[in-house]
Amino acid sequence: MRKIFTLPGLLLAGAISAQCPFTPTISPNAPILCPGETVELSTQEYDGYQWFKEGQAIPGADSPILMVDYFNDSGSSFSLQATLDGCTEMSASMLVDGWVFLPPFVIHEGDEPISTGPFGEPTYCEGADVQLTLGMPYTESIQWTLNGMPIPGANSPTLVVTEAGSYSVSGAPAVCPNSVSPLGLTIDVAFMPPIHPVISANDDMLCAFPQGEFYQWYFNGEAVPGSDAACINATQAGLWTVYVDYGHGCQVISEPYLTVGLGEMMAMRPWSLYPNPSIGLVTVAWYGDIPPGTYWSVQDIAGRQLRGGFMPLNGMLQLDLGELPHGTYLFQAAHSYKALGPATRFTIIR
Repeated sequence: MRKIFTLPGLLLAGAISAQCPFTPTISPNAPILCPGETVELSTQEYDGYQWFKEGQAIPGADSPILMVDYFNDSGSSFSLQATLDGCTEMSASMLVDGWVFLPPFVIHEGDEPISTGPFGEPTYCEGADVQLTLGMPYTESIQWTLNGMPIPGANSPTLVVTEAGSYSVSGAPAVCPNSVSPLGLTIDVAFMPPIHPVISANDDMLCAFPQGEFYQWYFNGEAVPGSDAACINATQAGLWTVYVDYGHGCQVISEPYLTVGLGEMMAMRPWSLYPNPSIGLVTVAWYGDIPPGTYWSVQDIAGRQLRGGFMPLNGMLQLDLGELPHGTYLFQAAHSYKALGPATRFTIIR
């Protein structure tokens, strides 16, 4: 039987006969790169190779391996032209993708700051609940720092802040635990110590120091109506406390002050001591004659003597107690081992 071939038929037959018996593939299939990551693309063994990126031949890329990286190649399509036994075939195009994350950020939680410092730093009362939380998706390889130094054990997304300073953090997403990114800035936090008012005796009055904007006195735990001044008449025996508002939210109520009838005590005491509170320099003034050999002493609140000596006969004693720590102390004078009056309680402040 005679066959007749037309030109289109000859072209089709040639195309079919030119198709290679292999199709190259690329491994790994459709990788997704982490920031900073590189990956090796590879294929099977052939006689010749040519890699393509976005349909364009890559100069010099004529080996079975091609290295691609996150910054230069993520989001691009790659293909491979392979030759075996004189037949050349093109692989399917494959996308090399990359993970994209928002920059690290930190969330402030807990108590609200009471003010803002001179450089914009939030200021809190000492003891406030202040938390810094590294935002998602940064949950791995976390390290918080304080003043540029790593904080031991601070490897969780949330940091409880207990001291002033400049904080920062670095971390990585769970899908890319080795791609650690820094916050890129510092978070300054300041704390203000609470002002703790001190009660001191002044004749038959009790006074709060330092002075503030508002006062509320309490006697045996009950608020005293109308007691909105720095000093209060305290002739009654009992426990007195005072709350002083200093206008910034970091104040606490005073320690209790026990009186046993200040008016009667002052009448029995032949000296006065001022200023009270003091920063360390204290003057003791004596009323009337001083028995020769009168011995004075400064004691701590437990009655242990810290300083001592004989009263000058002119009746004025200057004491420099600046080396003593902040706290409450007692002044006592005695003659022939007998106290000459109730001890005077006074406070040293800084």
